[in-house]
Amino acid sequence: MNRQRCSLWALLIAVGCNGKLTVSDGGVAGVAGVAGVAGVAGVAGAAGNASHAGDAGKPPIEELAGAGGAPEGGSGGDPGIGGSFPVGGEPAGGSAGAMILPHPGQIGQKCVAGSLVTEVIGSPAQASIRTLDHCDEGLACNAQGKCVPAPDCPSSGLCVFRRATLAGSGGAGGAPGGYVPGAASGAPSSSGGGGGYSPAATPETGVVALTASDSHVYWLEYGTRDTLGNYQHDGALMSYSIADGTTATLAAGLAGPMGLELTTTHAYVYVDGAPLIGTPTQPQLLRVPLTGGSPALVKDGAQPHRRAFRAVASRAFWSDFTTVYSMLSDADATPTEFLTEYASSLDSDDTDLYYAAPSGALMRAPLSGTGPVETGLSVYDYALYGDSVFSIEAINNGGASGGLLSRAPKSGGAFQRIRALGAGSPRNLKVVGDRYFLDVVPDPLPVANGQSIGEVFAFTTQVLTASFVGSDPPIRLLDRSTRENVVDRLWVGTATALYWSEGQAIYKQPLPTP
Repeated sequence: MNRQRCSLWALLIAVGCNGKLTVSDGGVAGVAGVAGVAGVAGVAGAAGNASHAGDAGKPPIEELAGAGGAPEGGSGGDPGIGGSFPVGGEPAGGSAGAMILPHPGQIGQKCVAGSLVTEVIGSPAQASIRTLDHCDEGLACNAQGKCVPAPDCPSSGLCVFRRATLAGSGGAGGAPGGYVPGAASGAPSSSGGGGGYSPAATPETGVVALTASDSHVYWLEYGTRDTLGNYQHDGALMSYSIADGTTATLAAGLAGPMGLELTTTHAYVYVDGAPLIGTPTQPQLLRVPLTGGSPALVKDGAQPHRRAFRAVASRAFWSDFTTVYSMLSDADATPTEFLTEYASSLDSDDTDLYYAAPSGALMRAPLSGTGPVETGLSVYDYALYGDSVFSIEAINNGGASGGLLSRAPKSGGAFQRIRALGAGSPRNLKVVGDRYFLDVVPDPLPVANGQSIGEVFAFTTQVLTASFVGSDPPIRLLDRSTRENVVDRLWVGTATALYWSEGQAIYKQPLPTP
């Protein structure tokens, strides 16, 4: 046995003795009963997550094959023993094996207490991050401080306001996977209306898109297929009233809805045509009045891409990377070409549309159509607030990643770092009122593979929020297993709550009051 194998066994023995090592959210079952790590020496584990393509150059997760694991979408044993509560089609830990110890955050166990934690000490990204009382993904803290399945809304804490219709029985197929509409990687390039590249259809199911306005949350449910794989033409656009908690179906019978964007008057819905799995999709962009009604065709061949859509009140802008289109809200409106050049990462204020050029330069195009001008800034992930452009930056400090928020005037100049964001690589900056939200991908946690005693990596995705006003520390609202599919993008922040989904249910996490 070489030194690496000996060191790993020493780690596992130490974990079995003191139960200190934990990995959030499960997906792979526990070492010595700690959920999230593959079983060793007779401890039954889950069949681990399917291979994940890591963000920002991180290595993929290998598939773990432990004894007693559940297949995707299955119900692998007692979720309170040796694994996390199964959600989103993720495999749950098996209940067989020895030395199975519960840990805080599991169903039936104590909640993980919230705290104020200082991260990446000594780095420019060093920051105090506030965490809330929480449990493993899909579980909520009850009045007794125990972890239970999240209750239906209304509730004072984490709750579920929608349980989606899934394909097959027992959640067959698990959470959506495959083609990722709007992802930073994995989304196909397309020429828009010109019959460009069309990906093959994949077995999507459940919630596949989620967004919000000031008054409502909107989402898409892909629809279902019969046992032969024929689509049942039951895709739907739905809404939830933030004020009174009522749910409405705005459009039914959609043919494989995949992407969703909003203006003040319409929902713009991308569909893939729902052909047989493995055959080319038939993408289209439709729009539906937010008051409900029949969908109208906007453009054939249009496919969703991350941050390639922007609304200026009731006017829609979207890019297929070679052309930016514009469309007014009138009933008889048709798309027109606004710009005929590469544009990604669209944002806007009342007077200008901003976008990133292929070089990374931030461009500004007046809404009057007088032609774009350079701002003098280079951006990757940015958002507008007030008279400033904000950008997020990932740094590495001695092997540990961290995040920073920077600001520059819209009129140009250099970015200046204004706030540390703690550990992990930030992405997907979004502004809602005076508050901003972002994804954070923490450094991968090395975990043991129970079969080969090799090393694989567990990835999680977090959502942080903070205010532009004041100096309260950022709050970590969500920490869950990374799927590297559409589920990772299923979150949206509002002035009062974070809404998120694992594909099977939609959860509401109220923002804490100061």
